[in-house]
Amino acid sequence: MSEGVKSAERVLAIFEVFEALRRPMRISELVKKLEIPQSSTSTLMKTLVAKGLVDFNPEERTFCPSVRLAFLGNWVLGSDDGLAQIQSMSQRLAAESGETIIVGAQNGLFVQYLSVVVSQQPLRFILHPGMMRPLHRAGLGIMLLSTKSDDEVGRMIRRYNAEADEESVIVSVSEVMDTVRKARSLGYCETSDLATPGAGVIATLLPLPVEGRSLSIGIGGPTSRLRPRVDSFREMLLREVDAFGHLVDPFGELDSAITGRP
Repeated sequence: MSEGVKSAERVLAIFEVFEALRRPMRISELVKKLEIPQSSTSTLMKTLVAKGLVDFNPEERTFCPSVRLAFLGNWVLGSDDGLAQIQSMSQRLAAESGETIIVGAQNGLFVQYLSVVVSQQPLRFILHPGMMRPLHRAGLGIMLLSTKSDDEVGRMIRRYNAEADEESVIVSVSEVMDTVRKARSLGYCETSDLATPGAGVIATLLPLPVEGRSLSIGIGGPTSRLRPRVDSFREMLLREVDAFGHLVDPFGELDSAITGRP
């Protein structure tokens, strides 16, 4: 059996173990369940984390399939579950706004884009699923940070600064905290020239905790087009998200802390 086939089989086996146990797991547990060398398991898990298919919790030293993995196969189901509704909502927002619609989730210190509906306009905000940005350098990431306590946000920013390479910008914890607190208070955030010069995003949270993790969604585009319509885009985004919240939670049982709004 070739190494490529063997690795593919092992990856499938890893996800089958997660499906059977339905909880985060440590490397030692996976090694025991899969009966393969720890070095091979560690290498596979590092690759899956780098690709955004698995999340790693550094404090617990555990791994868990990511939200992105759920998005990859959702189209096959053709169902009306939450993920399918998110895709439908993104398409509606793209058609109404004419701009790029992005859905993201946390992946370590970064926000990873799970779903991107790219604008059809000649000058547009082009992203692709799987792309990652530092949480504090993206509107969607700031919204995800707004779900955390000030202490946790501070620890994450200090860790980012400590791990930053020569090309990364060291950021001020206090400046990030001001932005996060504002987003937490408003339930949305508006950014421009943050990750990409000349581009901006209007973002908010999606009221759907997937295995305890929040998602965020935003309208992105050139700031020259966003600024004149910022109010209408914000109302459009919040209206769709509120409607989605009522659809997936008709009895209003989701915690307001998830939605970012009372």
